[in-house]
Amino acid sequence: METLAIPKRSKRQRVFRFIDRYRMEAGLLLSALVQLAILFFWFTPNFDSNSLDDLIEEVAFIDNVQITEPTNESKPTDGDFDLTDKEKEEKKEDPRIAGASDPIVSGATSPVDLSPNTRPEYTSEAKSLGITGTMTLEVVISDTGEVLRVRSVGKTLGGGLELEAITTYKRKRFSPSILEGKPITVKVLVPIRFTLN
Repeated sequence: METLAIPKRSKRQRVFRFIDRYRMEAGLLLSALVQLAILFFWFTPNFDSNSLDDLIEEVAFIDNVQITEPTNESKPTDGDFDLTDKEKEEKKEDPRIAGASDPIVSGATSPVDLSPNTRPEYTSEAKSLGITGTMTLEVVISDTGEVLRVRSVGKTLGGGLELEAITTYKRKRFSPSILEGKPITVKVLVPIRFTLN
């Protein structure tokens, strides 16, 4: 009895033979892999977010947080200092600030700037350094239209521009936001662009 010797095939030949036999399955597998790769790269988030719009969206939806001071009236220990009565008065915020909300989120009308010609000026330090850019102020406007608080949020420019913008916006007057026929206290984000001519 004679045995037949079957020639050994190389890996390449085996792969081609497999593809010939299972042509449809191999095509579907390849198609599925390509589609998965496309979906993976299509839905991978872009982590480069330096735009002001992203910042405004993030800041606008932060919930209100009320910070309370400790209730114990103990004497200061070593390293602490006691605040004067005047400093304590300055430190207390208007209670309306804690309840301020974004007018867009609450469905109220936006406050209108009644002093549009009052704008922050360039400081001499910022001019000499050639500082330009956009900064964002968070302005809390009361139900009477007065500015309760102004603070800089996000990117800082330096050169005294933040202090100048905050001081300018503290002097402004606004028409109050209206919700269901009643004026309310709101918190708005105001982008301010500084450009040198």
